[in-house]
Amino acid sequence: MQLAPTRSIVRVLVPFAFAVGVASVVACKKDDKAIKETPPPVAQQNKTVMAGAKRFTIDDAGTLKIWMETGEKFSGEVSRLGGVFDVDLDDLSKSTGEVTGDLDTFKSTTPGIDDDTQTEHAKNWFEIGDDVPKDKRDDYKIARFTIEKITKVDAQTLKDAPANGKDGARVVTFEAHGQLRVHGRSSPKDVRVQLAFSGPLDAPTGIEFHTVDPVAASLSEHDVKPRDVAGKFIAGALEQVGKKIDDRPLVSVQGTAKAKS
Repeated sequence: MQLAPTRSIVRVLVPFAFAVGVASVVACKKDDKAIKETPPPVAQQNKTVMAGAKRFTIDDAGTLKIWMETGEKFSGEVSRLGGVFDVDLDDLSKSTGEVTGDLDTFKSTTPGIDDDTQTEHAKNWFEIGDDVPKDKRDDYKIARFTIEKITKVDAQTLKDAPANGKDGARVVTFEAHGQLRVHGRSSPKDVRVQLAFSGPLDAPTGIEFHTVDPVAASLSEHDVKPRDVAGKFIAGALEQVGKKIDDRPLVSVQGTAKAKS
């Protein structure tokens, strides 16, 4: 499938912004070279919970929103999240986890355009179109942020956190360093996320979370570019778009997680 003329190509680019999955400010590569592709990692949920930690499983019904300036304003969202938080209640700085977004659920929400067409184009650019081989498609459809280290937290333990959330929930803000994996390529990112813990202090039952700051991501860094339904690069499309595209779309995420029984 070929993309439409220049104006439509610009509009089609927007959906790919959401490829960051979760929340940080990105330092884009100045040479605009794509990151080297790597094999899929082991999902955090398939790893053993670390000693002293409590696992919270992220609910599907979260939202990852994107917006982007291309001379006009564009937006879209992913409606299915996944992943886990492994939280050490006695030393929050030892917590880890992973948040994923299923790009198959992306929908364009930009007023005044054909959302169905732009949504289809977005999936082609990410190589998750109908004719892409299943093994590649299954990998590329997941955008993933894996926490490697908590670099700052505003409470040492959950008991130290203020009970100023809804219904007395304990609210904690994390600054985390980790890896953002999009389109088979990972790059280091830093993210700020606020979490509100509900339930008993010694055995919380749920978390509501959202990014504190929007994420700025690079399309070129993750080799996201015009492709057809089979994932083949459409030669000349980027030249038509030229400098109208902002390579640093912004992303935010919010969702909930439940304690593993």
